[in-house]
Amino acid sequence: MSQTVINFKIDKKLKADAKEVLDEMGLNFSIVMNAYLKKLISEKRIEFTVEEKPNARLRKAIKDSEKMIKSGKYKVYKTNEDFEKYLLS
Repeated sequence: MSQTVINFKIDKKLKADAKEVLDEMGLNFSIVMNAYLKKLISEKRIEFTVEEKPNARLRKAIKDSEKMIKSGKYKVYKTNEDFEKYLLS
């Protein structure tokens, strides 16, 4: 099998952290990248997950909502139509 070299830039800390994990697993970058590229080719899709961490605006909205619920200062609508009437009033 003919081989080639791929060069790409990544953050130094990211590389060091990844190398540490790979070393613990007994793997190296070549093994992992080859496996990932084979999966990419066979499935024709890129899959990765991102931690679901709300931004500052959403964290504030969640905090405000929790305060309203604890205080009992919120309104419940029985139907979408009732809610729409409220929004349009």
